[in-house]
Amino acid sequence: MDKYSAYKHSYKFERRTASLYVQNTGRQQCSPIHSWGPGVRNHYLIHHVISGKGVYILQNKRYELSAGDTFLIYPDTSIHYYADSKDPWEYIWVGFDGLDAKHYVDQMDFSPQEPVLRGLYAPEIVGLLENIYASYGAGTWRDAAITGHLYLLIAFLVEHAKKIAGPRAVGNDCAKSVANYIMTHFEEPITVEELADFAAVSHSSLYRNFKRQFQMSPKRFLLEYRIERACMLLTDSTYSIQEISNSVGFEDPFYFSRAFKAIKGVSPRQFAARQAAKQEEEK
Repeated sequence: MDKYSAYKHSYKFERRTASLYVQNTGRQQCSPIHSWGPGVRNHYLIHHVISGKGVYILQNKRYELSAGDTFLIYPDTSIHYYADSKDPWEYIWVGFDGLDAKHYVDQMDFSPQEPVLRGLYAPEIVGLLENIYASYGAGTWRDAAITGHLYLLIAFLVEHAKKIAGPRAVGNDCAKSVANYIMTHFEEPITVEELADFAAVSHSSLYRNFKRQFQMSPKRFLLEYRIERACMLLTDSTYSIQEISNSVGFEDPFYFSRAFKAIKGVSPRQFAARQAAKQEEEK
């Protein structure tokens, strides 16, 4: 008789309107050579290996993993992973996404070049993942609980990150610091000059570092973040365009409407109508 009994428990969530949310969670004892991919996920996934062995392939680089290892899957990136033929792995996972997901992941010890934590903080990571997994179920309080447990996992991984500063660490830290400031003050009047003062760098230095880190200017980042926040509010038809405009940092609702259409291709009212129709179809 095999020393393991293959199983899979996987739960998916439909909530997509938060800055950070759980998309799915699960736990699985794989059968030998059980695999996923090659393929692409549209969200982040953290897997922790509880027992056994397996292989994770990212960007043609092969990682042989065993109990105690944790690996990250990046969205929109081709990956492949499979269980060992003799000692197939058992793992627990959480899939997540949201407007703030990349910001937090960038502060962890994962990277596309090294997406694995080998044997680090295994008991703590397992416990935090099990809390997420155990929070699945009916009831609005569980939505809050599972999101809270996701924040605790991410907080732990960020707190214990030990990234080695590279030659551009100061510049990258400057850009990340400003991005975080934007995401927590987007509803306030913000100028690029104020952002440069906040980071204690020149306007041109902030621009260069921001372009290198985020492939856009600070001004564009602020605009797109405000529009994404507006999209979240537009899913609730009880808010007026004026209220939404004010809530995301636009003093002029006409400018807000023009900016929204320039980025989303439709007006705020059209976007809201589409969201309402989509919600009706899903009922």
